[in-house]
Amino acid sequence: MTKHGWWAIAFWAGSSMATVDAALPPLPPAGWPTGSIRAYSEDTPLPQDRPDGMNGADGDAPAHGASLPFDEAARAALQANAAAPSPRLEGPPIPLPPPTRMSDAAARHPGDADDARRISLNLQGVALAAAFDALARFTGLNIIVGEQVRGTVTLRLNNVGWRDAFDTLLDTHGLAMSRRGNVIWVTPAAELAARERERFETHARAAELEPLESRTFALHYPRAQDVQRLLAGATGQRLLSKRGAAAADPRMNLLFVTDLAPRIEQIAGLIDAIDRPSRQVRIEARIVEGEQGFSRNLGARVALRAEGRASVADGAASAADARNTLDLAARPLGGFEAATAGFTLFAAPLSRVLDVELSALEAQGRGQIVSSPRVVTADRVKAIVEQGSELPYQAKVGNGVSGVQFRRATLKLEVEPQITPDGRVVLDLDVTKDSIGEPTAAGPAIHTKHVQTRVEVEDGGTVAIGGIYEQLNRDDVTRVPLLGKIPVLGALFRHRARRDQRNELVVFITPTVVGARCETAGAGGADAGKTGPEAGGAGSTRQPLCQ
Repeated sequence: MTKHGWWAIAFWAGSSMATVDAALPPLPPAGWPTGSIRAYSEDTPLPQDRPDGMNGADGDAPAHGASLPFDEAARAALQANAAAPSPRLEGPPIPLPPPTRMSDAAARHPGDADDARRISLNLQGVALAAAFDALARFTGLNIIVGEQVRGTVTLRLNNVGWRDAFDTLLDTHGLAMSRRGNVIWVTPAAELAARERERFETHARAAELEPLESRTFALHYPRAQDVQRLLAGATGQRLLSKRGAAAADPRMNLLFVTDLAPRIEQIAGLIDAIDRPSRQVRIEARIVEGEQGFSRNLGARVALRAEGRASVADGAASAADARNTLDLAARPLGGFEAATAGFTLFAAPLSRVLDVELSALEAQGRGQIVSSPRVVTADRVKAIVEQGSELPYQAKVGNGVSGVQFRRATLKLEVEPQITPDGRVVLDLDVTKDSIGEPTAAGPAIHTKHVQTRVEVEDGGTVAIGGIYEQLNRDDVTRVPLLGKIPVLGALFRHRARRDQRNELVVFITPTVVGARCETAGAGGADAGKTGPEAGGAGSTRQPLCQ
């Protein structure tokens, strides 16, 4: 080649380099740190080495100069791996993979450039590596571009946020980022998803080889069988790993657990949290029947005796207002209603007066206490008190054959208390009172009075459930013997009276919190030789076993 030909080639190469440099933005001011960029080669290790020694090179990568299309499926697979790790994985907790976009809140770093800084880019056929180099110079970030990031980019961005510009380059070329501190690794989204999936699989394989540990837990309050079912997932999510197992000894109330060491520690913390004595609630019920107006008179008498200290659901009431106490409705919780029944909340001082007034009204013949059951139950445990009889009736049992069956006519009280943190009691009430009605061909009818509701009352207070009425119509005839049966003249010796009586049923429920016994396990005894969360020995780290 002649001398003039070599000069022409040199001039053309210099012009091309000047054109590329002119297309890149200027260097940042002196106050901004200068970033760096590095491309992978075959002998350069990746930030996260694969177990099989692969360096990220892929023979199926597109040829140099071809633009990678946006791989939506690969990005969706990456986000799915980040959001929901495989439930089959066991062992220590797996950290979530790093974010894949610069605009994500989790991707921000204290050393990043100010988010308010704007950037303008005018790139014409520039390699992707050069585009990320421009962003590195502008932001001061350390960006590592994988070997599979190839192709050119042509874009024009005017006064946009630098994070948006970074994400635009990622999205338009199907790329994703992985951040470690102030170093960002850029690679195709499919490659990053494959690495995360392989990391999880490696973790799962390592968990299969971890040794198992066994520990014995001496339970104080819950039953070992119940805790065993809880760990095995009988009531929900399984807490043991797929290699773990638990066995219970009901005689000694011991629980034996075999599992991975991290899972054993989690189970120990769970047992330490649930092995506490449950507070108890004493439920006292008074079921009273009286004539119409009985509840109003009772409310007035209680209000006068309490000297104006009556308390209703919405606050304290004066003595004059308390005369209508049982006509006021309490506030049911959670939208529960009880048909036409009315509710009233008595404060604890009025509850102490209630028994005296009920006895006085019973002595006057205005009402009677039908039943007064009492029961003690644990917090959030349903208690049932039932009294009555079973009535026989004829029923078909199949193929035209009739048989005798029984149905109950009982007085039944179901209550489930829940103690709130401030010491109040939430009651789930279900009160049923059945009575025998008129006889029929199939058997006697049963009249039912049923109230079901949910209400909150203070410790020692009383909730009154009223508004359940029964209408009784009677025709009474009194006459003089013999003379009252004489035709026509017998009417002079007879007296006919029609009696319409309306009775009211009122149920009074008084919950009282029974204080839990606080004690610190481990002062000798059967557990003195055990230490750690599984026992209450002298060296135990367990807190005092009380709530």
